Amino acid sequence: MKKRVLSVILAATMVMGLLAGCSSVEEAESSAAEETTETESSSDTSSDSSSSSGEYSYVIGHYGGITGTTATVGTAGYNGIQLAIQYWNDNGGVLGGQIGFEFYDDGGTTEGAVKAVTYLLEEKNVDGLISSQLSGNIQATGDQVEAAQVPEVGTGMNPAWLEQGWTYLFRSVPNNAGGAQPLVDAMLTVGVTDLGAMIYQDDGNTSAWAYVTEVLENTPEITLVAEEQAMVGESDWTGTLTSILNKNPNGVLIFAQGEQASLMIKQLRELGYEGYIFGPETFSLPDIRNVAGDGANGIIFFAPHCIPDSADEANSEAEQEFLELYEAAYGELPASDVAYRAWDATNILLTAVEQAGTADGPTVRDTIANLKIDILAGSADFSAYDNGECLSGQQIYITHEGKNILFSTFCEENDPSLYMQ
Repeated sequence: MKKRVLSVILAATMVMGLLAGCSSVEEAESSAAEETTETESSSDTSSDSSSSSGEYSYVIGHYGGITGTTATVGTAGYNGIQLAIQYWNDNGGVLGGQIGFEFYDDGGTTEGAVKAVTYLLEEKNVDGLISSQLSGNIQATGDQVEAAQVPEVGTGMNPAWLEQGWTYLFRSVPNNAGGAQPLVDAMLTVGVTDLGAMIYQDDGNTSAWAYVTEVLENTPEITLVAEEQAMVGESDWTGTLTSILNKNPNGVLIFAQGEQASLMIKQLRELGYEGYIFGPETFSLPDIRNVAGDGANGIIFFAPHCIPDSADEANSEAEQEFLELYEAAYGELPASDVAYRAWDATNILLTAVEQAGTADGPTVRDTIANLKIDILAGSADFSAYDNGECLSGQQIYITHEGKNILFSTFCEENDPSLYMQ
């Protein structure tokens, strides 16, 4: 992305553009409620609300769930994309014109995602795609995207969808396989010897757990004493969690989407477990702490991003700039780190379009494949990989005294076994 000095005037212009010139999340949700089916929603993100003719130099399509069980996360991603497009449009757009935005609410389902991608490719003829954060939905639509020769930058973290040989799909974030070893290392650091696990049965969490089990198999110091499934659609896991606790673990791992994980952690604490809880990137959701309260203290998780409590607490100038823009536009900080991933994905795609000097799919694809760019997730280098990845590895965080901090910082300042049961 071009490096530009942002001003208060620019931030204000962006807010007005998002409020006046764009179709909002609330409008999309309202449309979904009225139609009672997946929403097909066109969003004009141009700062000039009079440009309603649909004539844009480049059009980005996005599918994701702003309704359904992953609505909180999906909305954060939707907002991140709109914010990035508005930022570019306020600074001249790309290819000499403004950038258009087409959106389809897939409800967070695989069936919805297939319909969404068909709609965006065949009816809206979008030039590029930003995916949902749900890796299973990206994988289910990969053949469509590849056949259409439309570049797609995905925000899901499961490695599998970039292991299919597709050449038009890219990722804006490190995959979650890189979190397995650091997470198990953290277990060893705090002294876990007997681990219980509950895994939410969706593609992303089951595959992420598979990488952790591979590491555990080579970690004789830790015994997996219980492994239970949490089925999609459930909301009360006390029976399953009780079965785990009956095995007397001194560490519990929960892999689930953020909306479900917050309730699982709360229920686990209500059952009397006071020890460490381990999880994936979804544990960075602010709702984890909002729902679980003090019970969130002692959770350890890997994540590419961890949302601070205020923009002033950002880890970099770029993150602070992004958070200030987001808060100005939407009145609050992101509810999920998917907003970061979506912002990065949009900037990756548009930077490649700008460098390519054309909207041509194969040319933009080749440009992304060789792109080096600084994004919120770090210094991305697509040329270092041959499958659409651009980064590797994950940070480890812990919730301590109500705040998410780096696990390394926690260990420097505290006894690592502080939360051991």
